[in-house]
Amino acid sequence: MKKPLFISTYCCIDQPLEKALETLATRTSHVEILSDGLHDLRHENGPCSEYPLSYSVHAPSSEVNIAAVSERIRTASLQELGDVMAICNRIGAEHLVVHPGYSPYNQLWERSYLSLLHSLDDLACLQEEYGVMVCVENMGAWECCHFRTPSFLPELTSRGLHCTLDCGHAKLNGNLDEFLELGNFCHVHLHNNDGKGDDHGACSEGTIDFPGIWNKIPQTTTLVIETRELASADQSLRYLSTLNQGEK
Repeated sequence: MKKPLFISTYCCIDQPLEKALETLATRTSHVEILSDGLHDLRHENGPCSEYPLSYSVHAPSSEVNIAAVSERIRTASLQELGDVMAICNRIGAEHLVVHPGYSPYNQLWERSYLSLLHSLDDLACLQEEYGVMVCVENMGAWECCHFRTPSFLPELTSRGLHCTLDCGHAKLNGNLDEFLELGNFCHVHLHNNDGKGDDHGACSEGTIDFPGIWNKIPQTTTLVIETRELASADQSLRYLSTLNQGEK
C-alpha cells in the first residue's frame, strides 16, 4: 500500500489559505501548501494549526530565482527559502519543494548554472540547519529553466539534497521513463497533460499511463496531486485511490 495522497493547494490558489485548507480538509488529511500568492506562508500561516492535516510545502517561485546571475537576488532568494524552512518546522512539514531557477537569457546560461550550483551548496547547509528535506523539482519544457533531465540528479545527491519528480514535466520532456527507472526521488507531483502543454490536468485524462507506471513509483515516496482545478483534483483522487488500493 502506497503512502496517502496529498493534494496541493494549487487547485484552490484563488482562495485565501484558510478557505483552501477548509476545502481540502474535507477530501484528505494530507496537503501540500503552494507558498505563493494568497497562500504565501511568509505572510500568513496561522490557519495551518486549525486543521488536523499533515503538510508538505512548495516554496515560492514567482519572486524567487536561486539561479539568478545577480548575487543580491540569489542571496535574497536563499534567505526567503530559509524563512520558509523555519515555517515548515512550525507546521510540521518534512518536505520543501524548490524550483531550480532559470536564466532569461541564453547568453548568460553558464553563469546562471554556476549560480544554481552555488545555491545548491547553500541549500544543503539550510537543510542541515532546519532539518527539512529540500526536494528540487524537475522543470517542464521551458528552455529557460534548469534541471529538465535526469542528468542533473548527481548534483543533488552529491550534496545530500533530494528530488521532486514532477510526472507531467518529465512527460513533456520525454524522460518520464528514465526518471522512473532511476528512482532517485522522494517526492512526486501527480498530474497529466496532452503532451504539448503543462496542463496540470486530472491524472485520469492525458498522455501519462498512470496504471502502467504506478508500480514504478517507489513505495517510500510522498505522493501529491497537483492539478490546476479542484474538480480535477477530486477526479484524480478517486482515480489514484483505486490504483493505490491495488498495491500489495
